[in-house]
Amino acid sequence: MSRLDEILKLLMSFDGISRKFVLPSIIDKLRQESFNGNTPHGLGEDSAAIGTGSDEIVLLTTDGIVEDLCLNSPRAAGFNAVLACMMDIYAAGGTPTSFAVALSYSDPEIGDALLDGLISGSQTFRVPIVRGHTNPRSSSTYVVGSATGTVMKNNLLTAGGAETGNVLVMLFDEVGQRGESYTLGWDSVTGRSSEEVNQRLSVMNELASEQLLTAAKDVSVAGVIGTAGMMLEYSGCGGTLNLDLFDSSRPSDIPLEDWIRMFISLGFLVATSEDNLLEVKRIADEHGLSIAIVGHADNSKAVKLRLGDEELIFFDFSEGGVFTPKDTNV
Repeated sequence: MSRLDEILKLLMSFDGISRKFVLPSIIDKLRQESFNGNTPHGLGEDSAAIGTGSDEIVLLTTDGIVEDLCLNSPRAAGFNAVLACMMDIYAAGGTPTSFAVALSYSDPEIGDALLDGLISGSQTFRVPIVRGHTNPRSSSTYVVGSATGTVMKNNLLTAGGAETGNVLVMLFDEVGQRGESYTLGWDSVTGRSSEEVNQRLSVMNELASEQLLTAAKDVSVAGVIGTAGMMLEYSGCGGTLNLDLFDSSRPSDIPLEDWIRMFISLGFLVATSEDNLLEVKRIADEHGLSIAIVGHADNSKAVKLRLGDEELIFFDFSEGGVFTPKDTNV
């Protein structure tokens, strides 16, 4: 078995990706049965975009933290609930305006640590916590966050806008370390000031306002490969992801097999034209971020992984969606 075969097998069994395979049935049921369920830029996006009758759009997102993290690293879980929502808002080109949270626990020490993490996240990302629900006598332990944001209609970024011929680019902070509470995480937030963190995140606001991108997603727990697969499917495209390019961009102490599965704390995957690459790099540099070209979008309806001279199909969308229902319009 070649190294690429082994990487493909590793990715297909990776929980950050495989847990997403339930999405088509959930999205389809919500689209078919909920009130006005097929709202544009809703299900499948990092943030729902809600029209206001003006030139400004309200963004809404929700993220939950797995119970293991809440039990074993509750402060980190609270902080990451805020971080995850902030990434979703910025990925759409928006600016966060509020955060709400639901807490469930039975151990008061865990509850206090979750709360401390939430407060730290609120201070770091400069977002007020405006609403919440707390159950301190629960048999389960979790934290679920929701956030709102705003973006001008003309600046809204979607995960489904990548076009054939686009370059796929990862924006990330090279300075960081493996996550203490989640080893498949690249932590570029710990040790940073609030000013530095928000300077990096605001790169998406400038890229959106300059109309330089066709699509954008934050690099979530699905890792950059899973994130790219979702973006290409939502866009109705295929593409090739070059693992040699990922290998040259990774931190020296992080193996390639880990790097392509990592949650990147201040990382985004964007699609843009070749003509815009220099300007994207200039803006990223000004915000303290690096860029790595990792692949290209095409019209093949398949996501391919390339390593050296070898190439294998990772996802094939020709017979229906992997992350979206078969009757989806994307």
